[in-house]
Amino acid sequence: PTKWTIQFGEPILTDGYPPEAAEDPMLMFNLTDQVREQIQHTLYKLLVQRRSVFF
Repeated sequence: PTKWTIQFGEPILTDGYPPEAAEDPMLMFNLTDQVREQIQHTLYKLLVQRRSVFF
């Protein structure tokens, strides 16, 4: 058995973009980069808070 921590980050709003924005490769690159950075930041924050590998 292992202990898991699940944390949901803040939403990244995309409702301000029109539907055709999904076809813009630069916008998609920027959004995916933003998601990746947010996930990595959250992982680092959780890693600092962890007391040991098992808990």
